[in-house]
Amino acid sequence: MDKWLRSPWFIRAISLMLALLLYASINLDDGQTSSDSIFLEGNDKIAAMNNIPLQVKMNEEKYVVKEVPSSVTVTVEGPNSIVTRTVMQKTFEAYIDVEGLELGSQTVPIQTQGISNQLSVSIDPQEVTVVLEKRSSKEFPVGADYIHRDTIKEGYQLGTPEVAPNQVDIIGSETEVSKVSLVKAIVDVQNAESDITKKESPVKVYDEQGNELNVVVEPSTVKVTVPLLPPSKEVPIALKSKGEVAKGYRLVSIEPLPDQVAVYGSQDALKGVSAFADVEVDITDLKEDTTIEIDLPLPDGIETIKPKTIEAKVNVEQITEKTISNVEINVENLDSGKNLTFITPEQQVIDLTLIGTKQELETITKEDFEVFIDVGQLVNGEANVPVQVNGPESIEWQTSNDEALIRIE
Repeated sequence: MDKWLRSPWFIRAISLMLALLLYASINLDDGQTSSDSIFLEGNDKIAAMNNIPLQVKMNEEKYVVKEVPSSVTVTVEGPNSIVTRTVMQKTFEAYIDVEGLELGSQTVPIQTQGISNQLSVSIDPQEVTVVLEKRSSKEFPVGADYIHRDTIKEGYQLGTPEVAPNQVDIIGSETEVSKVSLVKAIVDVQNAESDITKKESPVKVYDEQGNELNVVVEPSTVKVTVPLLPPSKEVPIALKSKGEVAKGYRLVSIEPLPDQVAVYGSQDALKGVSAFADVEVDITDLKEDTTIEIDLPLPDGIETIKPKTIEAKVNVEQITEKTISNVEINVENLDSGKNLTFITPEQQVIDLTLIGTKQELETITKEDFEVFIDVGQLVNGEANVPVQVNGPESIEWQTSNDEALIRIE
């Protein structure tokens, strides 16, 4: 061993090995990808660098370029030290320049800048075919879509989501933006047991067939709040009036809006609620149609009601009077051979005072009424007999005589 260490050739061999190891360590530095290839050729060096990002030079405010490859391979050849520095530092860029080109499909060369002019450069591929289109931007509303929906708490359901912001800008080529059909925030609700509050969710854009579109979304995420609702059912609402409308008016109708609400609670609690019956609406002294807000009471065991407040649409009408005079009283069921004489009213006629709206009364005539007395159970002599009236159901009336005094002979 001592003899070898004293040998100059042994020392030279060890030095060469160390130099080769040092050279290898430099070329395997972090600045070089594992896919780069280096070859020595005399005093020159050749290096192939893969996955070099391909840049695009254009007016990004006006145009969009499609079908651009993400990367290319750049090979350099030249002096050893310059190639090594170029591979390690990668301070150059590969690009295509589409400034000034016409819209549509174009074949353009791939260029580089930032590489020493002492190196020869080749690029794979040398050119690419791209599509140049006008840039378009349009605002769209954002809905919510859910993943892992089947894992939420048993018996519960997701309520109406709130999305903030509820609109986003979709940016891309005119062709792509014109295809936009749905814009959805994707919300993960896995194993949800309570309300989902301001969850940051990515926004996805789809066409009519449900295919995701390659466009830019600003902002790319939104905050979504989703209530988690217990079991529920719809129940009807029945309203009743409280008080009296103003004098000279009458109540026409009371209508709940909506006429049903959803109640939420345990299954046992839901069984005990079939309707909101006889919810009172105060109509005291009303003189015109109006809408009144009603807060619904929370039944026992029910967690919430949606909506909690409903509207009662109240319709009232002003009433007026109209008098129809000299309406004849007919006689029914008088036995044949007998004579009947009216003592009062002596002329066998009465007056009718009609009560209703102006519109209802203006077309009413005496022919719309049947006025009569029924004497089928009477014997000879004088008797007071009720005067009966049949007429339109939509109005009220009063008679000048409730009874007729008659004589049968």
